[in-house]
Parts: sequence; structure tokens; C-alpha cells
Amino acid sequence: MDDGCETHLNNPHEGEDSFAALDNGRKLLLWGIRVWVAGLRQNWPPVQTRETLMEGFALAYALDAIDPLEGMMSILAGGSSRQVAVNCPRCPGVTEDEQLLLDLVSLCQQRRLRRHMDREDTFGRLAKPILTPAAIRLFELPALLLADCLLRAGIQLPPKGTEIIRTGRAASGRLDAGNILPFIHPASPHLH
Repeated sequence: MDDGCETHLNNPHEGEDSFAALDNGRKLLLWGIRVWVAGLRQNWPPVQTRETLMEGFALAYALDAIDPLEGMMSILAGGSSRQVAVNCPRCPGVTEDEQLLLDLVSLCQQRRLRRHMDREDTFGRLAKPILTPAAIRLFELPALLLADCLLRAGIQLPPKGTEIIRTGRAASGRLDAGNILPFIHPASPHLH
């Protein structure tokens, strides 16, 4: 895939996880995470990052997901316990850290759909490798809000290897993540 990222041309990402294998909801969320990080790393004006996110999330009728996504990512940027591996927006590979972020939002959705509390602190245990204890507490609220916004748009993020809990909405029915890729900023950053 020639997206201008030398890393992909000379050293493709390894691993069984790939962007193409993700369901459309996870593709949208991962794209949003990557665009936000690209804006931060490339020092884009915040309005440019937000406009790019708006173009993609509008296609999925999920514009209200942008604020909690930005909140979640801001907490990650300031509260990570180590460097978090986030690829450039067009990267065909999915890092373990990216998968973890997707899983955290998916867990929040599953908790909402099942209407139960996380008594075992699964969220905290999952987030512990990348966030400080204080950041975990701050990160959870925007992750829950993001999960809710995506659900309202009919976008479910099922955990790997499980079935989607039906809500009466068409899961990811309006979302064609392939249409989002053209809105990625042309200067794809190297975030490896």
C-alpha cells in the first residue's frame, strides 16, 4: 500500500491484526484515533484535526462522538505511563496499543448494553499497561461517552470472538469506513 509512508514500503507491520480485518465500527474509531494523533504529532491547528474528524464521522452519522474521542485522546496524551504505539492513518497494520484502545471502548459499550457495573474493574486492568492510575479514572468517562455516542449512531464494537448484542438498530449499518479514507490529511505522518 503506497500511502507515502516509507515504513510501510520498506518494513510492513507484522502481526495477524490488520486494519482491513476490522469491522467497520472499529475501522472508524481507529481512523479517528490515528487522525487525532497525526494532528498532534504534525502540529496541525486543532481546527484542521477537528474538521478532518468531522468529515469522517459525519459519514457514519456520529458527529457527537468527536468530543468524547478528543477528551479520551487528550487524557491518553497527558496520562500515558509509556509511549503508546499509534500508526499513521493509512497504515494497514494494527498495533497492540491501538487494539487495546478499541477494546476499552468496546468494553464500555458491552457494559452499557448489559447494564452492569464493572465490579471486577476489567477496564482498569485492561488500561493499566498504557495509563497511570489517575489517568485510568479520568479516561473512563470519555470512553463511556464515546461508546454511548457510537451506539446511538448504530455503531457497535463487539469484543473479538463474541457476538454483537442487538439493540434494535442496524449494527454499523450506515457506516462504510472505506469512504472515510479519502478524508485523511494528505501528509500522512510517521507515528511509529
